[in-house]
Amino acid sequence: MTETEEKTGSIELDIEGMDCPSCAMKIEKRLNKLGGIKNAKVNLGSETATLDIDFKEINLELIKKEIDKLGYKALDKETDENEVLAEAEKLKAKKLFKTKVIVSIALSIVIFILGMKEHIGFLEAIPMGLANWISLPLSTIVVFWCGLKFIKGFLADIRARSAGMDSLIAIGTLSAYFYSIVILLFPAISGEHEHTVYFESAAMIITFILLGNYLEFNLKNRTHYAIKSLMDLQVKKALVLRGGTEIEVPIKKVRLGDIVIVKPGERIPVDGTIMEGVSSVDESMMTGESLPADKVAGTKAIGGTMNLNGYLKIKTERSVKDSFLSRIIGMVKDAQKTKPKIQRIADKVSSVFVPIVILIAIATFLIWYYSAGQTLSYSLLKAVAVLIIACPCALGLATPIAIVLGVGKAAEHKILFNHAEAIENVNKIDTIVFDKTGTLTYAKFDVTDIIPMNGFSGDKQTLLKIAASIENYSEHPIAKAIVEHYKKGSGSDLLKLEEFKVTSGIGVEATIDGKNYKLGGANLIKKDSLESGNGSTGKDIYLFENDTLICEIILRDKVKDNASRILNELRRDNYTLSLISGDSKEVTERIAGELGISDFHAQILPDRKQEIISQMQLEGRKVAMIGDGINDAPALSKADLGVAIGTGQDIAIQSADVILVKGDLENILALFKISNKTIRIIKQNLFWAFFYNAAAIPLAAGAFVTYGLSVSPIMASMLMAFSDVVTVLFNSMRLKYMKIQ
Repeated sequence: MTETEEKTGSIELDIEGMDCPSCAMKIEKRLNKLGGIKNAKVNLGSETATLDIDFKEINLELIKKEIDKLGYKALDKETDENEVLAEAEKLKAKKLFKTKVIVSIALSIVIFILGMKEHIGFLEAIPMGLANWISLPLSTIVVFWCGLKFIKGFLADIRARSAGMDSLIAIGTLSAYFYSIVILLFPAISGEHEHTVYFESAAMIITFILLGNYLEFNLKNRTHYAIKSLMDLQVKKALVLRGGTEIEVPIKKVRLGDIVIVKPGERIPVDGTIMEGVSSVDESMMTGESLPADKVAGTKAIGGTMNLNGYLKIKTERSVKDSFLSRIIGMVKDAQKTKPKIQRIADKVSSVFVPIVILIAIATFLIWYYSAGQTLSYSLLKAVAVLIIACPCALGLATPIAIVLGVGKAAEHKILFNHAEAIENVNKIDTIVFDKTGTLTYAKFDVTDIIPMNGFSGDKQTLLKIAASIENYSEHPIAKAIVEHYKKGSGSDLLKLEEFKVTSGIGVEATIDGKNYKLGGANLIKKDSLESGNGSTGKDIYLFENDTLICEIILRDKVKDNASRILNELRRDNYTLSLISGDSKEVTERIAGELGISDFHAQILPDRKQEIISQMQLEGRKVAMIGDGINDAPALSKADLGVAIGTGQDIAIQSADVILVKGDLENILALFKISNKTIRIIKQNLFWAFFYNAAAIPLAAGAFVTYGLSVSPIMASMLMAFSDVVTVLFNSMRLKYMKIQ
């Protein structure tokens, strides 16, 4: 036994082949019965299993074999190579699934046409026997290749001593298929049913269910990109100074205390302290703030952020595994695993419905064959009719068809769902938490005040003109805001600069008419030494003339025009509102005051945002988080509903359940209305699909034969298809034409 196997630890496996919650429950139940596994949790959304294992009692290969026996495939995620392999396997499986759906649809159409040839003029000349022999190989492909997953699921159900939708689908299709082969080979035993085969029934059942599964598969797999997007931010290699020599090493080989060199335009690879250099660093993906952070020696650097314009030497203070970005990745993973799963009514119903239907089919055969004295063919046909008419095709389609239409309606309003569960979760929300910058504000700064200082003799306009003349040569976002503000009010006549210099991370310096001017933020001077005491609630920029502070310029982020109205409507709908921001207390308090939000939290980093969400959930609240930056990603994943502003960071969009594509807060109201209607339609679909199937079973079993009402397997398949069209498709189509306003 190896050193690794002597430990007790937690591992994560990728699980391929899961289609519904019953698959996850089946695997979880089996794993928890194995000795050596302390706890097993299987997550359908992420297609993973998290296991607490005592390696002294069980090894990883045995666990994988147990999962394989159930008809699924387990892949280890411990190494980068295996993660690449797992991703490749998923892409391969998706491509194969799509191929099977296309082939199943195409062949089923041909088989159906051949079965109905007597009603199609130009096909009447084809002998029925020939049409049946053509249908045999085509239906064989549909049943045993396209529908292989259902047969495997059926066999797995037998091994697990359980019954799911796969069992009923497999029994119904295989009964129709093999009965048809018997009739084709030995027509004499069928009596009056000599010329009737049911290949089209078997093929159409497989096609309907496959199509529904594929729709769900596509929606479900959109949840996997959040972690990948985060990991793409991790630098693969770092330039390290060792023994006076610069060497490039894999990021995992960087040691604590190593000096890492970061050039302009490169992403910072490690968490640490800047030992040398000055620069502006784009930390928006971490802090959510749009303005670059000025960095000088002694300030902290965060791995994954972008170094914009300076040469930096950074002392590594955290290993890659313990870095800020790695912790965020871990938080997103954990939050996604613990997110409440939607409880699919269809699977609950089928877990009871399927065994009952099988028993009814067996009882139908026995009653007709032994008690009523009917022929083997007649009795078998009645049992097959029960299985086919009760096949939960409508139950399987009730959710995905409505979801697809609901998602499509939302897309018309520029609302996108990352996965299907989000539609239901929207309707459970009672608390909405907003990020500030870029969500409730435009993340674009405007000059709000100019404060002369130290007895400056000129007016505010003169100060603004000096500042704008200097900043006109800078590309910094604040510089652009100052220049734009000046040009709006006084035109474009700027002062001529004799010299201009940028001190990265500090500010800019220029000479005008022989006077030296410096313009910068808090790094230019210590703010607590100022005598202004103005208590501003914006971004502060300071202007010096010959080393004398002459002016403070206040800039503010502007609240979105419709934010106040939207929030008021949400309050009227009894939602509790909260605000979380990484910005200062003064700025956050001002924005919260403008919007009437009494519950706000300022200077909050990503891990604390997640903690605040968790605390709200512990209080019994169902929480929606609305944000736009990578700093919001853990909170977006932890919340019961994560809503990303589409104009924000890609990772926020990937981590969220819902994306407002154009950042229009108006769509929050549309989101709730569409989701509510979609869930109502789904529940109606499930009720009518179950009611229809349950009511049709006695008819198929022959309970009304004495009244002249009898159903053959072919009629059963038509009635089953009718239930799909009427109870599911037509009802769901109401979503397409619903009015939002």
